[in-house]
Amino acid sequence: MRLLSLVLPPVCVACHRIEGFLALNLGLCSKCTSGLRPTPRTVCTACSKPLAVAPLPAGYRCSACRRDPPPFERLYSGWAYEPPLVEVIHALKFQRLSFLGADLGRALSHRYRCLIEDVDLVVPVPLHWRRQVSRGFNQAEEIARPVANGLELPLVRALRRRSATPPQAALNRPSRERNLRRAFITTRAGLQRVRESRVLLVDDVVTTRNTLAAATQCLLKSGANSVICLTGGRTPEPI
Repeated sequence: MRLLSLVLPPVCVACHRIEGFLALNLGLCSKCTSGLRPTPRTVCTACSKPLAVAPLPAGYRCSACRRDPPPFERLYSGWAYEPPLVEVIHALKFQRLSFLGADLGRALSHRYRCLIEDVDLVVPVPLHWRRQVSRGFNQAEEIARPVANGLELPLVRALRRRSATPPQAALNRPSRERNLRRAFITTRAGLQRVRESRVLLVDDVVTTRNTLAAATQCLLKSGANSVICLTGGRTPEPI
């Protein structure tokens, strides 16, 4: 490995600094790693939105989740989706650095193992088949696989996308809801595996919750007892 790193020295995906013999964390140098902002402890118990008030009563939910409760039981996210995590996710998705998915998955399973250990199986949020062929892989599955391995659970491709929907972040709220209406269908294998199971649904980033909500509703309609969601990043919201 030392000889290989002399020929191809590790380069930080965010600042492009050459690290020499130093090991990269999530593809980041030590300086950029320190810029990662983990999800704080004071969050909504449903969607993990950071909340300014502390301490909070047990089971406290933000106003949005009280007004419109999400179908999933809980959402956990590793870090705020801002630099340098943005560069990590982009390198995974668009530069095909699939080892970053493994790094993210291992970090998430280590961090949340005690909170999600009572699930039965792991399901990645799928890409439409055309987008997956174009990209070469599904980034959510690259993260979900090491999560499943770390928790010693089966990885089940239980969902399929009906159509290639445009990115949620580029749409307003009504368009987002129309965009994902009936977006997912349960696979034949998924129907057999999710029934009466507690499912851990994994994606790379959550922005609006709508994708996770639509996928969760599909799993629940197919007989899942409950769904917990896990993502690498969460787009920051005003506190």
